[in-house]
Amino acid sequence: MTQQPPYQPPQYGPPPRNRGPLIVIGVLGLVVVVLIALTLLVVMRNDDSGAESEPTRGPRNPDAVAFHRVVTATPDGCATPPSTPGIVCGVDKTSYTLGKVELNGRNVSDAAEKFSNGSWVVTLQLDEAGKKLFGDLTADLATKSPPANQIAIVVDGQVISAPSVASAIPGGEIEISGQFTQDDARKLADSMAG
Repeated sequence: MTQQPPYQPPQYGPPPRNRGPLIVIGVLGLVVVVLIALTLLVVMRNDDSGAESEPTRGPRNPDAVAFHRVVTATPDGCATPPSTPGIVCGVDKTSYTLGKVELNGRNVSDAAEKFSNGSWVVTLQLDEAGKKLFGDLTADLATKSPPANQIAIVVDGQVISAPSVASAIPGGEIEISGQFTQDDARKLADSMAG
């Protein structure tokens, strides 16, 4: 006896197509759309990142700002600008004898004016190398007695601030306070950033 082939139902319409290429094209299209959306999101976040904070100032300038150890401080010792090397006048008319430059404007990645606790201040953000240098410097100064525990911040050849250091400051964020107007703080931030 001969065997008959199994019964095949009749097919209506065109034969079924292989949908593999269509699925691959669809997935690739979806990936492209997601990548474009992520790119737009990143660009928009970068554009908005400074919207709520003060703008970053210009390029780093090594000569814009310098941080020194204070060796001696003589109040009212700067009636006239000093001619002795290593002695710098402060905005408060104090005469400061300073140690070597510990870090400078090369380590400042951002300088901006900011209204904080009822007054205008200048904020500095240090780069990674500056954070380490400043953290080590302040840790050492915190172990000293006045005036050897002071750090002089020199801008344009003048000590604008010489705070005493009580403990290490590791974060790389520095806030310089004084009796600044907004315009004074802005000018100072501009001069520090170069």
